[in-house]
Amino acid sequence: MGARVRLPRAVLPLLAVIVLLGPSARPALASYQASADSNVSAFRGPCVGFSDSHPAQMLSLAVTGLRSLGYAVSSFSGTGFNRAAVLARTVNDYGFYVHSHGDEYWNAAAQRRYNGFREDSGDCNQAVIFSSEIAAARAGRFTNLVVVSTCHNADPATTLPGAFGISRTKSQTGGSHFYLGYAGIAYDNDEQTFEKAFWSALERGLSVGAAFDLGADQNFTHPLDADWWGTYTWSGRAGAATGCQRCLVAGGNQ
Repeated sequence: MGARVRLPRAVLPLLAVIVLLGPSARPALASYQASADSNVSAFRGPCVGFSDSHPAQMLSLAVTGLRSLGYAVSSFSGTGFNRAAVLARTVNDYGFYVHSHGDEYWNAAAQRRYNGFREDSGDCNQAVIFSSEIAAARAGRFTNLVVVSTCHNADPATTLPGAFGISRTKSQTGGSHFYLGYAGIAYDNDEQTFEKAFWSALERGLSVGAAFDLGADQNFTHPLDADWWGTYTWSGRAGAATGCQRCLVAGGNQ
């Protein structure tokens, strides 16, 4: 719906190619940057007593999922996923994914606790990236799509959604932003089960809310408490649209 816009002639051949090839051929919109970070070193020896393959797999799922939505995605782990780099990139991020350890950490400078997550430094004592630091870097601009795959960053008092400019409210329509996180303790294998279903649903054209519901409906090995804030009936796609009038949702088209 909305006003008709006359497209430049140069755009029409490109649109024809996209129609012929289908939605998977949509080019990434370079102006809509997304970052995907995964902490690998904190989930293997000597930091933990086993080698966890899920962080790398979830990073791959996130990159594929964000690209399918039209974001220009870059992925980072190891030395590329550090506090300074995350805070420098977040100024331009419209999409953001992170897998790491997360909690409400003590911030010595502010003498209070903030939610956050740990960088991937490889020293088993990773520096924390605090929600307050992200908020300062973003200066109030909201991020369209945020998936925080950590423990505790969907707890009722979490400060992380607000750091990305997303209020802890749930709306059916009227916006183009969505935050997904886990409350309490979450296990990597269960997070991956959830996120595989979530990204797959978005790639098929379901709304972010319907994709969340499908993720939550999977079978998990441990209790998994996920939550969301934002706009249920948004597509999650990169771009200036603020609604999801053609999203596929459970029960039919919208």
